[in-house]
Parts: sequence; C-alpha cells; structure tokens
Amino acid sequence: MPSLDLGDSVLEWNLRNKCCQRFRLVLHIGHPVETEESDRVIQGPPYHQSTGRIDFVMDLQADKKVTLTGTYTDEVGNPTDDPVGAAVTYTVDDPTIINLTDNGDGSAVAAAAGPLGTANVHAEATVGGTTLTADLQIVVVAGDAERFAIVAGEPEEVTPDEAPPPPPPA
Repeated sequence: MPSLDLGDSVLEWNLRNKCCQRFRLVLHIGHPVETEESDRVIQGPPYHQSTGRIDFVMDLQADKKVTLTGTYTDEVGNPTDDPVGAAVTYTVDDPTIINLTDNGDGSAVAAAAGPLGTANVHAEATVGGTTLTADLQIVVVAGDAERFAIVAGEPEEVTPDEAPPPPPPA
C-alpha cells in the first residue's frame, strides 16, 4: 500500500475500482463458548503474515472459542446471497494466541490458546476467479475469575540476629 511518512504520522492510501468487484466478504462471529483442552493444541500450517488490514476487532476471553462464517455484501454494504461455488479458506498469523480450525465448509473455529495477546485471522473467498478477503483481529483478554491463590509477601525478621545488651547493674 502506498504511504507517505509525515514524521509522527504515516499517510496511507489505496484505490479501489468499484465497478469490478460485485461482492465483499464480511466475517460473521458466533457466540463465544467455553474451550476444552483439545481446543488449545496448536494446529499446523497454513499460517499467514498479517496483511495490516483489519476489518473488525473483537475481544475473546482466554478460555473461549467462537465460530467464524463469511457473509457477502455488495460494494455499498448491502447483504447479498452467497455466490454459487464460493470456496472460503481461513488462516491465522499467530497460532500461539489463536488456535484456528478451518472446517472446510466456509466456517472456522477460533479458540483462544491461553496466553493473552493479539492474532489476526484472514479469510479468502474465491468466487468465479475473483478473490475476496476479510480480516479479523482477535484480542485475547483474561477470562472470568475462577481460581484464588494466596500470595506471600517478603519475609521479615521476627527475632533479632544479635543478642540484646545485658541489663544495667542494679
């Protein structure tokens, strides 16, 4: 993407020809549910490098997972029917934060792997030779309090190291 460095800020711009793109892919995120241990096992590739483009940002608690599906809109954002023959794939840039399972049916499951952090999910829909993309940034945040621990402070001396001076003679 072209950019212009302005010191403390960077100006970035892009040009899109509206006439040539019939559809736009938008991710739909389901209701978060509890994860299981198997949801936190890091999956193998494919991974991707972040595109730097984010269409949507969501917080996900460290013990939750959500189902992702794609919806389509026209160039001005109106919902459309799913195009016939569309093939959707999902990838993630940091599998140590989000364990992503592409179900192969146009949906995926994004499960927090445990550590707090940010991961970017990228979806590509191929429709009649055209590739549409959508990018979701997931910020993994702490879950609800479910455990309690006692934290011990710094140890302090309870008896002096030196013997006290003898009492004065009477």
